[in-house]
Amino acid sequence: MSPSLNVVIVGNGVAGVTAARTIKEKNPETQVSIYTDESHHYYPRPRLYEILSGEAKPQEVYMFSEEWYKNRGINVQLGKKVLRIQTELKELLLEDQSIVTYDKLLLANGGHSFIPPIKGAEKTGVFTLRTIRDALTIKAFTKKTKKAIIIGGGLLGLEFASSLRNLGQQVTVVEIFPRLLPRQLDQDGATILKNRITSRGIDIVLGAKTVEILGKNTVSGILLDSGKEISGKLILISAGMRSNTKLALEAGIKVNRGIVVDGRLRTSTKDVYAIGDVAEFKGTVYGIIPAALEQAMIAAANILGTEYNVYAGTIPSSTLKVVDVDLTSVGLVNPEEPKYEEIKKEDKKKGVYKKLVLDKGKIVGAILLGDKKGVTAIRKLIAQETDITKYKDSILQDDFDYKKVASLTQHLPHGSVNS
Repeated sequence: MSPSLNVVIVGNGVAGVTAARTIKEKNPETQVSIYTDESHHYYPRPRLYEILSGEAKPQEVYMFSEEWYKNRGINVQLGKKVLRIQTELKELLLEDQSIVTYDKLLLANGGHSFIPPIKGAEKTGVFTLRTIRDALTIKAFTKKTKKAIIIGGGLLGLEFASSLRNLGQQVTVVEIFPRLLPRQLDQDGATILKNRITSRGIDIVLGAKTVEILGKNTVSGILLDSGKEISGKLILISAGMRSNTKLALEAGIKVNRGIVVDGRLRTSTKDVYAIGDVAEFKGTVYGIIPAALEQAMIAAANILGTEYNVYAGTIPSSTLKVVDVDLTSVGLVNPEEPKYEEIKKEDKKKGVYKKLVLDKGKIVGAILLGDKKGVTAIRKLIAQETDITKYKDSILQDDFDYKKVASLTQHLPHGSVNS
């Protein structure tokens, strides 16, 4: 391997920046450049609600300072949109018509907000929120309105609902599923979360599909499939994301829902890799931070060619605050087969709910809502596949001493990282 290997990364989200950092740590001689159409340095997307609510300015949510990149020799080119990849020439064409050459290319250009086919979605007052620019635009718009509707009751949708409530908006969340956070919670946990959210003055409508956004040119509300109308001048669609596959597709790189990668995170084209929200591995686009981190570290090693690490998938995992309520959801939380055993503990008064899913005495899934105690220990127990049969009657008690089982665990492997 030449000491001056030239690695170009498209995208400055968590995946791209983690890969750049890892490459530089493993081989400081490697040239690493990041090109992004964003005008801001990398910021964790879950912190966008702080921009929206006015709690933070853009620079305050940056993960790293300008100096951090300079000290590591990572060349970040902000506001530089890549128009085309010319794989046979190993070149990128930028929007300003300049050409960038590479030895190895890493696509980490993320995804975009998905807008379901709802009639009237093009009207003024309809927004999605995925970037700092989006957050600032919506925040400015709230000065003209008092009623907001969020379409989508996922993790980000609920956070955005809380931010808009903090800005003095009357907020209604409309979720197509019969419960909140269907991927992260079960029915019992979702009910407790719903009660905690509604107690803050946020209305929640479940099992409802939005069929039309009402109003002439500017929105006035929405029409549900039940025939019910909800009024609102600001509509925020939070219905998940889709991978940014256009660049790869036009370059002849194999694409399905995301850019298709193998266990080394290689695409169908030589010397081109893909990671994060844009990558699809074994039919799955993970779209979660733990997967982005794990893929970034594995791709970095494989790009350098000093070691061959293989990606095998990531256990679904999220740890964050939802409307100021701590939530950790890991692994299989809604098992459908009878072979799994479930242990639950709930305190409706405090709004606390805990559940473990066991397979032959080993934890394969966990929900911890409203209580952070034991999160790290339980993650370790899942990662190490520890048999907790003799503790199952006491492990969810408030006074359980996790040090009892800590001796059975070792260090967390890559991928069990908080998102």
